[in-house]
Amino acid sequence: MNRLLRRLLFGSLVLPAMIATATPAASQQRLPQDEARSQWEVSCAIRKDKFRYVLPDALRRNDVDMWIVIDRGRGSEPMVRDFGPDTSNGNGIFVFTDRGDGVETAALGGETEMIERCGAYDIVGSKRDLAAFVHERDPQRIALNFLDHEYATEGLFIADGLSHSDYQFLGEELGQPYASRFVSARHVIADFRGPRVATEIVEFSKTADLTRRYLERALSNEVITVGATSQLDIAWWLEEQRQLLGVERGWFPTVYLHLPDGNEIAASDRVVQRGDVMQIDWGIGRNNFYTDMKRFAYVLREGETEVPPGIQKAFDVSKVVGDIVRKNVGVDVVGQVQLDRLKQIIRDAGYVYTERERASDVDGIEVNIGMHAAGNLGHDMTASMFQIYPFRSQYVVRANSIISLEYIVFVAAPEWGGRKVPVNVEENALVTAHGIEWIVPPQQRVLVIR
Repeated sequence: MNRLLRRLLFGSLVLPAMIATATPAASQQRLPQDEARSQWEVSCAIRKDKFRYVLPDALRRNDVDMWIVIDRGRGSEPMVRDFGPDTSNGNGIFVFTDRGDGVETAALGGETEMIERCGAYDIVGSKRDLAAFVHERDPQRIALNFLDHEYATEGLFIADGLSHSDYQFLGEELGQPYASRFVSARHVIADFRGPRVATEIVEFSKTADLTRRYLERALSNEVITVGATSQLDIAWWLEEQRQLLGVERGWFPTVYLHLPDGNEIAASDRVVQRGDVMQIDWGIGRNNFYTDMKRFAYVLREGETEVPPGIQKAFDVSKVVGDIVRKNVGVDVVGQVQLDRLKQIIRDAGYVYTERERASDVDGIEVNIGMHAAGNLGHDMTASMFQIYPFRSQYVVRANSIISLEYIVFVAAPEWGGRKVPVNVEENALVTAHGIEWIVPPQQRVLVIR
C-alpha cells in the first residue's frame, strides 16, 4: 500500500451520506456470537507460543537481557494487544527476562484477571515489586519501547510507545546502574513480530480471506451500476460491510481509476464509466491482525464481451513478474539486499526497472517493486523490501514472516493509444524457507464489471 497521499486526500473531501442502511440479510454477515471468546482463546495461544518460540531469539539476537513494556491504558502502548487485553485501565508493566533456558514472562500490576486466565505469564504480581524484581535479575541491557533515531513514517511508532514520564519513572524506580543500561527495543520488536507461529498464520488468513472476498464483491455488478455508482459509493459500501462484520478499519478504502491520459482519480464522486480500469487498495483488522491488499478490474464497453487484449496483456505480464518475484525472495537475508538483487533480476528478464510509481515515456514494460511487512499492522515494522522504507529494509527477512507482495507493471496498450496501463498488485503472503507461499489465493483473473 504505497499510495499514502491518496488516503490523506480523504480527510479533505465532503463525503456523501452512507449509501444504504443494513438489511436483515446483510446483518447475518456478522461474525459468530461466540467470536469474542474464540478470539481471546486464540490470542492467548499466540502469546504462549510467541513467548516460547520467538521471543528468546529476538532478545538474544540483539544482546538484550530484559525487555520492559508499560501499558497505562487504552491507546498508550501501541503493542498492548501483543501482550494482553486492550483495556481502559491498562495492564501495568510487562517484564521479559532471558534466564538462559528460556524467557521468564511477568505481568506486574494492571487488570490481572484476564492476564491470569490466559496463562501466558509465569509471574503475575504487583508493580510495586518492579525494582526488587529487576535488581534480583541484574540485567546488563534493558530494552524499552522508544526510538533511537529520528522518527520516520515506516510503522516505527510501534517501537515508540513509552512516554517521557514513564521513562523518567523507570529511571528513578530502578536507579543506577540500571538507568544507564536502557536501550531502544526497536530491533527486538522487529525480530519479535517478524517470525510468525502457526496460530498467527491461521488467524491472519481469516482476515485476509475476508479482505479478498469483499474486495472482489466491491468490484462487481453486485455493487457497481455503470454510469450511476461513484468511487465513494464503492468505498462506503466496503465501510458498511466492514461495520456489519464487526472488524476494524485499516484505512478508508482507496478506490481509484486509471485513465488513458496517464492520470489517476482516487476518492472522488466520479461515477464508474465504461472502459474504466479500476483498482481498490484496502485493509481491515481483526484480533490484532491487519491486512493490506489490492484488486484489479475492468469495466466492459458497449459491445465488449471480454477484457480487451491490451488490458489483458498488462494483467498477464503482472502475473509473470509476480512469479519472478516469488522465486527470488528468501529468508535470512537483509531486505535491501534482496530488493537490489530483484531489481537486477527484473532488468535481466528484459523489463525496465523504475523507482517511480507512474509510467514514463521510455520504451518497454516498466516494473516497480515495493514490498513491506504486514501482520499486526497493514504496514508492520518488521523486515521490508521497499526503497522508500530505509530503516525497515535494513532488517533481516525472517522465516515465516508476513509481507505484502507488492509491485506495479506498466504495459503499453493499443486501446490507450499506446500509453501504458498500470497494474498495481498487492497480495498478503508468507515468506518461508521455500520462498513466498500464499496465505489466501491471489487474484488470478481480471475482475469484469458489465
